[in-house]
Amino acid sequence: MSFWRKRKAVPSPTAGNRSAAGGILPEIAVFEVTYQCQHRCAFCYCPWENAPDWPKDELPTDEVFAALEILRRCGVRQVTFSGGEPTQRPDLREILLHARSLGLRIGLISNGRDLNAEWLDFLQPLHVLLSISVPGIETFEQTTGVPGVGHVLKLFSMAKERGIKTSANVTVSRTNLPELYENIAYPLIHGADYLLLNRFMPGGRGMQYTDLLLDADELNQMLETAEEVLRRAGKKGHVGTELPYCVIRDPKKFRFLQISSQCSAARYFCALDPGGWLKPCNHSPIRICRFDQIPDQIPAHPYWKRFLEQNYLPEMCAGCRHLSLCRGGCREAAHVFSGSLDSPDPLLCGRFPVDP
Repeated sequence: MSFWRKRKAVPSPTAGNRSAAGGILPEIAVFEVTYQCQHRCAFCYCPWENAPDWPKDELPTDEVFAALEILRRCGVRQVTFSGGEPTQRPDLREILLHARSLGLRIGLISNGRDLNAEWLDFLQPLHVLLSISVPGIETFEQTTGVPGVGHVLKLFSMAKERGIKTSANVTVSRTNLPELYENIAYPLIHGADYLLLNRFMPGGRGMQYTDLLLDADELNQMLETAEEVLRRAGKKGHVGTELPYCVIRDPKKFRFLQISSQCSAARYFCALDPGGWLKPCNHSPIRICRFDQIPDQIPAHPYWKRFLEQNYLPEMCAGCRHLSLCRGGCREAAHVFSGSLDSPDPLLCGRFPVDP
């Protein structure tokens, strides 16, 4: 998942809660408001980047407002805006103001390229939780296709001066793993409050770069490096995409880095794509229904119910002693990588041996 919210330790899925008011949607939604982006990140999981026939329809401003109102009525209490790159929408400020007027908590995930002092001054009174992507220091341009890590790091300092809470969003692949310590430390030194750590996931443009996927040993190196940096900095962070519990060598050792092993899609957060279509997860290639059909279609929708009922366990996980803690890792990553929702997580698909 690509949003920032405090989560509990392994194994509880805590990307949010089902609405206390009994809403049909979880409390958190990721709203991907545009397909546009100035970066060409090798790790981009946006499903439309691997689907030439994906409709590139974007909701106009008034329909974005309507979608936010329906999300609110259906139980959503926090909306994290992403893309693409959300600052590519000329009406983003209007959208954020409307979300705030509805009483929604606001998150913003950005590559930071177009953020500046004026933007930060606008965000500050809205109490936006700002997550900025830092997918490398020396490897920043190699990963994103553009230069600019210095500007991104400066944004953390500028945000701190204004009292804006920020998260450093670090996606880890074989490209930036060798410099991961510095990759996490630099944003924290510059003022980041929190770490959102993600493994490189198959999907979108990333399907062209599957050789960059981490294996089990590299995954544990990622976790241990992040824990060490966070401990030294006295900061907290969480892994934004669920991990199969059996892959983690010593789950109990992590005190500063929070990890989940149960898929949170549809149960604890959901996503809306730029065309206004609901998805269980921002990694999902499945468009379930348009926002105005949510109240009628979601309660009985079979694909949505598979997530609510956790009816997607890989066959290889049946009988595992960790079942009370784990449901096989990220389900949509498995779907995209291997073709079905009950496929093994990429870490368990046979390419990367792990201890049972």
